[in-house]
Amino acid sequence: MSPSESCFSPFCHSSSLFPPSTVDIICEANKRLLVAISVPGQYGSTLCPHNRYVVSFAFFGFWEGGLNNANRYCIFVANSLPLHQFYEPNGKVMQLDKLKVSAPSVLRLIPDELLAKLARDTKVDYCAKVLKGERLFYLLVYAFLCADRLSQRKLETVFSSQQFKSLFNFSVDMKVTRSSISTRLSTIGLDFFEQAYELIYNKLSSLYTEKEISDMYLVRIDSSMVAETCNKLKQGFTVGRKSEGKDDRRQIKYTMAYDGFAAKLAEVLSEPTYLSEDKAMPKVLEGLIKKDKNHQNLYVFDRGLTALDSYKKVSQADAVFVGRINTNRKMKVVRSLMTDETDRDLGKMELTDDVIVHLYNRGHEEDSQEFRVVKATFKERKNTMRKPSGRANFKKVEQDVYFITNVTNATGELCLTPQEIAETYRRRWDIEVFYRFLKQELSFSHFLSTSDNGIKVILYMTLITAMLIMIYKRLNGIGYSDAKFCFKLQLEDWIIDLNVAIKTCGPEYKKAMQAVRNRIP
Repeated sequence: MSPSESCFSPFCHSSSLFPPSTVDIICEANKRLLVAISVPGQYGSTLCPHNRYVVSFAFFGFWEGGLNNANRYCIFVANSLPLHQFYEPNGKVMQLDKLKVSAPSVLRLIPDELLAKLARDTKVDYCAKVLKGERLFYLLVYAFLCADRLSQRKLETVFSSQQFKSLFNFSVDMKVTRSSISTRLSTIGLDFFEQAYELIYNKLSSLYTEKEISDMYLVRIDSSMVAETCNKLKQGFTVGRKSEGKDDRRQIKYTMAYDGFAAKLAEVLSEPTYLSEDKAMPKVLEGLIKKDKNHQNLYVFDRGLTALDSYKKVSQADAVFVGRINTNRKMKVVRSLMTDETDRDLGKMELTDDVIVHLYNRGHEEDSQEFRVVKATFKERKNTMRKPSGRANFKKVEQDVYFITNVTNATGELCLTPQEIAETYRRRWDIEVFYRFLKQELSFSHFLSTSDNGIKVILYMTLITAMLIMIYKRLNGIGYSDAKFCFKLQLEDWIIDLNVAIKTCGPEYKKAMQAVRNRIP
């Protein structure tokens, strides 16, 4: 196929709908032609309904500081592939048409009537003219899905876009400014977003099978830090050495309890005392226990939680946990659980000991509380010399691993094998992947608002958007980044179908109007 055929043929049947004024070939890579098209009166990407081709969605106004009123630009990738196909990094062709669940159907899972009732009950719209609670809710969800490195100015641009207003059935005359978005985030009622998160979590988690729900009883607890990029953050704490002549950047700690589907509970911690994980993690854990006193969760955390008092608090709350302790931790062996029949195979590791111990407190006094320590070593010998980790400090590689739990296999209580303990801790890594997904795909690596109220609003909305993508990811069997990318492409296709349906007349009018009525909300 020649460049002229691949670029111009998509418009030969639809020149009346999408008349391009210029077509400039910018580059050719991997048999794909990147083309910039000037389309009068259009904003964003353009999908041709007759001769369909791959389209990549982009908002030039986001990073070019505005749009040209005469000609609004879009980017699309045109080649010989039909619409709904793109190449994954491994070279496999994925077809959007063959995905089991579409993005619009996932968005329809948001309970609009309950959100409207929630807005009335919480009075979130009091004195609000344009940015009402539901509108800000949908604005943030859509912006998180479609924009990268989100900012308040990008939110203003998204709200003004035809795509957003068409999708959520908002008037084209509505406008907001960056300052009004900033003020609204700082003052809007937080109860609406807290209850909306609980509402959507309960609704979406009910879509899982009994086996998947049982897996949710494994709750990973961990924290992640986010630093400000300017000196506008009023709360927070500094970490590390202070730079001479420079103001240290403040940071906020997010501590979450993740069940494999979403965060069951999340806390924004800005007080210096919560810099220690022995303060931060127990706060979230205690909150979960108060929230569900009849819980059956198994909590897992890393070596950040080390204090004996923290372990005892978990046990006193009738909760069970699996963690990891340093190999040089002082302890007294009470008895051994090893027998001749004990299976020593732990996958990449080998079991060396399984003992009940007493730990020592900060005063070097033996405590009578019993804990279980499972000791293992890697089958492949590791170089335990300190190695540079790419930063100023050095990373120590350990040959041995010690797991700790309060599951002592006592008669009549919960029992865990060494293999189950090792597998439980291995699955703790899921929360690290979840944090990476939030930061890389949902703009969680920086602050969209620096006010205390705004930070919490963005936290809840980020987690709500993550839940929608997780449902989409699970039902379609794809990865995190692929899920967001496919979600975004399907939304674009649906928006164009809506716009075409609105302009449709004649015998197809009834069908077109049905498509319009099915939009969100």
